[in-house]
Amino acid sequence: DLLKLTRDDLVQICGPADGIRLFNALKSRSVRPRLTVYVCQESLSESPLLERRGNSENGEPSSPSSLYVYHALYLEDLTAAELIRKMASVCNLPLCTISQVYRQGPTGIHILLSDQMVYNLPDESCFLICSLKDDLGEGLHLILK
Repeated sequence: DLLKLTRDDLVQICGPADGIRLFNALKSRSVRPRLTVYVCQESLSESPLLERRGNSENGEPSSPSSLYVYHALYLEDLTAAELIRKMASVCNLPLCTISQVYRQGPTGIHILLSDQMVYNLPDESCFLICSLKDDLGEGLHLILK
């Protein structure tokens, strides 16, 4: 909470000299995010830039496998809204097109993303983001696998 105070707030609380000194000390340190989540958007079409080709043991070309590129999302507030906003940014989706976000749970069930779920995610979790059109066809449902 101290990091959200302005310089003027600290000057009013601590006085001019100590307020400025405290403000400078607080702003000089980088704040470590409370949670880091790695996400990758599932590609519907294979891009030649995101493809890697390997050889099987006998030297023949094997089938192409996608190279997944993950993005780090650094969360400060640990809310579902913050995670959804950052996922929309990474996936180049307008925020208004996202209807619901689910996490794939045991046996493939879809669990609605909530603040409590985000709060309890393990640090450095990895997810594959899959998108499905909603029932009306106007928005998207995102699924974290």
